[in-house]
Amino acid sequence: MLRGWPAWLLAIPGAGLAGAGAYKVVVTAGSGAGVAVVIAGSVLLVSPFVLQRVEQLSVTTSGLQMRLSQDIADLGAPKAARILDRTDLAWYAQSYSFIHEELGDDAYQDARIHLQDLLVDRAAAIARRQKFDGPEVRTLFRNAAPTMRVVALGLMQGDPSLADAPAILDAIQSPRSPNEQYQGLKLAIQCWPRLTAPSRSAIRATVEASPEIKAGASRRELAEKILALPAS
Repeated sequence: MLRGWPAWLLAIPGAGLAGAGAYKVVVTAGSGAGVAVVIAGSVLLVSPFVLQRVEQLSVTTSGLQMRLSQDIADLGAPKAARILDRTDLAWYAQSYSFIHEELGDDAYQDARIHLQDLLVDRAAAIARRQKFDGPEVRTLFRNAAPTMRVVALGLMQGDPSLADAPAILDAIQSPRSPNEQYQGLKLAIQCWPRLTAPSRSAIRATVEASPEIKAGASRRELAEKILALPAS
């Protein structure tokens, strides 16, 4: 293991790689190469402080996917785990999770948001092609850590029949991140036609009472669309 001053040598190329990768992820379409550069740069940048994480991240694609699938199965969604095991979702989930946990500086905010959007879009695309079990996906959302909650919201956006009013309300009322709340608002608009009047009222009341929604321009815009929708 690296100790003392040699570890700091990793931070020098790491800063360059992380910055270049974050720029590529934000400005381009978020290709796998850009995501990989962000991960590589981020690992080097913070390695003097979190060297023990390098071994965790230095695994093959199949290793990442196996761990993600096992986590999902352990959370009560074995069928979903088997479907996701055949996808490249692990790279998106791991990228977002690492950036979210280790790079909390405001300089990386755009990269964090963009990676989460990519994660949601990827999960939604999978749900449009594959048939998931609704109760499983909702169980995953209730029990999971922030990254897996985002995966579940993405699946619900790809197939709105997987969502229900309590899950939508939870994402808006008790989000684990501002972007999760944003995704919950998007899901509410998608599902609005089939929500009951009491569910609509509960969502509207939460939207009107949330200072976080009022403070965020993109969330406030979605909230205004919700409040303009019919209440019954």
